[in-house]
Amino acid sequence: MGQLLQRHIYLDLQTKLGQHNIDDKLNSTIPGVSHQQTGKRDTNFDIVVSKAEKYIAIEISFQETTNSTIERKAGQAKSRFENIDDLGHKIVYIIDGVGNFKRQAALTTIDGYSHLLLAFSNSELNRLHHFILNFLENENC
Repeated sequence: MGQLLQRHIYLDLQTKLGQHNIDDKLNSTIPGVSHQQTGKRDTNFDIVVSKAEKYIAIEISFQETTNSTIERKAGQAKSRFENIDDLGHKIVYIIDGVGNFKRQAALTTIDGYSHLLLAFSNSELNRLHHFILNFLENENC
């Protein structure tokens, strides 16, 4: 289900942001963002949007049952946030599904280490579009 949601969000971004010359890629990386333990391997994100050397990583999790995906993302959240933020970029998490909401500690961690935390809905996707346009097209961000 998570892969379907990822694809849906990706296609939605292409449709709504395409006229702004914003690049978006599935399963992509951000220059200079690597696994901090080794620094040798680029960090992969579910979706990366960019324009003029400004990047936003988007991580997506949708779980109907509890599993370790949300815990893994929470465990990575601090180092990813610090690495991305230090480079002047942004990270967004889209989290939905009853399985994820049963993991309150993981959600709190992710919320603390993200520039924007959203659920999956049309109104939340509109917030995402606004956030992307504001950051990528504003010279002062």
